[in-house]
Amino acid sequence: MLSISRRSWIARASALAASAALPMRPATAADFYDGKILHFLVGIPPGGSYDLMPRFLASHIAKYIPGNPKIVVENMPGAGSLTMMNYLYYKAPHDGTVIGFPMNTMLLEPSLGLVGGGAGGPHFDLSRMAWVGTPGQDPSVAWIAGASPVRTFEDLRTRGATFGTSNAGADGTVLANLCNKLLGTKIKIVSGYAGTAEYVGAFEKGEVDGAVTLYAALMASHSDWIKSGRIRLLAQFGTERSPELPDIPTGVELATNDDARAMLRFYGTKFSAAYPVVLPPDVPADQIRIIRQAFAKTMQDPDFKAKIESLHVSGGAVSPETVEAFVRSIDNAPPALVEKLRAVLQAK
Repeated sequence: MLSISRRSWIARASALAASAALPMRPATAADFYDGKILHFLVGIPPGGSYDLMPRFLASHIAKYIPGNPKIVVENMPGAGSLTMMNYLYYKAPHDGTVIGFPMNTMLLEPSLGLVGGGAGGPHFDLSRMAWVGTPGQDPSVAWIAGASPVRTFEDLRTRGATFGTSNAGADGTVLANLCNKLLGTKIKIVSGYAGTAEYVGAFEKGEVDGAVTLYAALMASHSDWIKSGRIRLLAQFGTERSPELPDIPTGVELATNDDARAMLRFYGTKFSAAYPVVLPPDVPADQIRIIRQAFAKTMQDPDFKAKIESLHVSGGAVSPETVEAFVRSIDNAPPALVEKLRAVLQAK
């Protein structure tokens, strides 16, 4: 039986009393995420590279965050990520426990109103939000059946083709329209498919000839089609050629006048921040710093990099400062250019 002398007990009780009288050690920024749940909000339904990217990130980033928080990935689809962005801006906790993963179209939404019903649709200020970065760059590509008589982009101008797409604000719809209006193609757009999987299924049934799709999404599901020649890539829509696609011309290169080139370059900016990661406004600076540092370390994690390579996302990670520069360049674009592009997109 363990015995404690009265003198020892008194000494220990005195020590405990003395320690209790001392002021509590204040919580530090590094303690903030200890025991917390970090919520990743994805602005689209499950499936595809936009959904896989935050899940890949969630499986690696926690170990680089002091406190190793639990991460929960939640899909909040609606209006091309507009629903999630409005929630993130106005309703989500602004304490660093909620991070948004919108489609990159949201970078242009305040200027163009592609999915929000006009330029006044969204009511968030992107410059007030804290950008974490993007894991990579990823252009959209125009593709067509390998057996089609359309062999080059020029053939789209003369022969035309039928492209499948989803909703009015989706890249597939917007870019097919821009091809018709700025690049002189004769694409018949068949919209209303629920998503990429559905219009790709329509292609397999022979209902459409091709589409405009994110390159990574196409490679994730049908890389064998490109390798076997079942489909052919005709153009890409970043501001410059992706390292993955050095022989495929950009829309900017295919334009025949300065106005078209300027509008396609403006729209293509978003592909340089293909998978934006963003915090709400007014998050404390310490939490922003912790999340950005953890993100930067994750971008160098060999296992994470291998997963990114499996998606064929190119160009390397983009820093928060660079994404902020993209946002500023969009905000500071000449109003006449923005109005002209908006008019082109809204024209029937």
